Amino acid sequence: MSSHVPATNIMRHWSPPIGNFVKINVDGAVNLLFGFRGLGVVIRDSMGDLMMAAYKGLHGTFSPKATELYAAILGLQIASQMGHRYVILEMDAKEIIMNLQTSEQSWSVKGALVDEVRGLFNRFVHISCHFAPRECNQVAHLLAKQAIDFQVWLKDGPLWISDVLAYDKLFS
Repeated sequence: MSSHVPATNIMRHWSPPIGNFVKINVDGAVNLLFGFRGLGVVIRDSMGDLMMAAYKGLHGTFSPKATELYAAILGLQIASQMGHRYVILEMDAKEIIMNLQTSEQSWSVKGALVDEVRGLFNRFVHISCHFAPRECNQVAHLLAKQAIDFQVWLKDGPLWISDVLAYDKLFS
């Protein structure tokens, strides 16, 4: 597993993966008022075409970092079920990416979730994890904010993300 957190080369637009890789963008959203969390996942191919979009709503009082980790778990589980073996995982949570880079153990809830994500890495021939600023993670962010139940779309996502998908593809 290789991970990369860019220091000076900050992306401003989503970019497609190369070759036979797919890119999984994930995000978590927290509504503190209602104690509700939303997970957003999008998988796209090297042409920037949508392969899968999903959201899932969760009730609970876990942290924003745990929410991001649950989104990563959902994205990796779906990618594995779809048969993808070469993946890039992107998220806008820099600390989570750094946690995934190390082999350091933690006995916290967040540490257990980090270990669960790392365990899912074994399902893939190659996986790399990258930080992506919010500007590069808009589709997953929109999905996370709208999550109220569990919904998966294959090939054609919901209409309300189509403009952002088209923008990402245009500038990739």
